[in-house]
Amino acid sequence: MSADVETTSVQINQKNRRILIRRGLIATLIAICALVVWSVFLVIRFHSHVSAFQKQKAQLLVIDENDAGKTAVFNYGSAPGPAFIPRPIINYHRSVNWLEWDRQPENSSEEIDELFALLPDFHKLKEIHLSGFIIDQKRAAALSRITQLKYLSIWTCQLKQSVLMNLLNKKGLSGISLADSTFQEEELVILKQGAAKETLTCLLLSNCPVTDHTATVISECRNLEILHLDGTQITDVGLKMLARLPHLKVLVLDHTAVTDVGVSYLSATPELVELSLSNTGVSDDVLDSLKQEIPALRISDD
Repeated sequence: MSADVETTSVQINQKNRRILIRRGLIATLIAICALVVWSVFLVIRFHSHVSAFQKQKAQLLVIDENDAGKTAVFNYGSAPGPAFIPRPIINYHRSVNWLEWDRQPENSSEEIDELFALLPDFHKLKEIHLSGFIIDQKRAAALSRITQLKYLSIWTCQLKQSVLMNLLNKKGLSGISLADSTFQEEELVILKQGAAKETLTCLLLSNCPVTDHTATVISECRNLEILHLDGTQITDVGLKMLARLPHLKVLVLDHTAVTDVGVSYLSATPELVELSLSNTGVSDDVLDSLKQEIPALRISDD
C-alpha cells in the first residue's frame, strides 16, 4: 500500500516538473517573441522618422569609426556593412550622428512641431544644424531631450523668450552656434552659470545682438577655444575681458568696433593661433607687434 502511494507521489512530482518546464519554455518563447516584435517595431519606427526628415530635404550623416580609430562619414544608409545582417538593422544600429535641417516654406507650424518631437528618438545624434526656424519652448524641450547632443547650431532662427537659457543649460554641449539668430542677450548669462560652462569649447555668435556685457559672460567659459564675434557690438572693453581666456585659439572679430587698444590685450593670450580683423580700425603696426609676441599667430585683416 505504501509502495503504491510512493509511486503515485513520484509520478505526480514528475508530471509537475514537466509542467513547470513546459511553462518555463513557453514563457521564454513568449519573451523572445515579444523582444523580436519590439525590436522590429523600433527599427520600423526609426526608419519612418528618417523618411520624414528626408522628405524635408534634411541631410543625415553617419560617422563610422573602425577598429584602427579612423573615421569615415557616410550619407545615411550608404555605409558598408556585413552582408549577412539585414540592411535596416545595420542602419538602425548605426543610427544618425549628424543632421542638417532647413525650414521648408510649405511646412505648417504643426508639421514642424511633429518633426521636432521626433528628434530625441535619434539616439546617437551628436550634432544638429537648424536654419530658419522659430524656436519656442516646445521645440527647445525636444532639442534638450537629445541625450548625446554635443554640438548645437541654430542659424538664422528666432528664439522666443527664455528658450536660450533652457538650451544652453543642457549638459555635455561642447559647441554652440547662434549665428545670424535673434534672441534676448541677457539670456546668455546662463553660459557662466549652467552646465555648458565647463564643457564649451566652440561658440559662434556671428551677427548676433551681443555687446560687451556678453564678453564678460563668455570670459567665464575657461575652456573655450573657438570664438566668432564678427558683426557684433563688441568693443575694446569686451576684448579686454576675452583676452583672459586661457585656451582661446581662434578669434573672429570682423566688422566690429575694436581698435589698437583692444587688440593689444591679446598679447596675454598665448595659445591664440588665428585672429580675423577684417573691416576693423586696427593698424598694421599693432598687428606686427602682436605677431612678434605670438610667433605662431595667423592674422587676417583683408
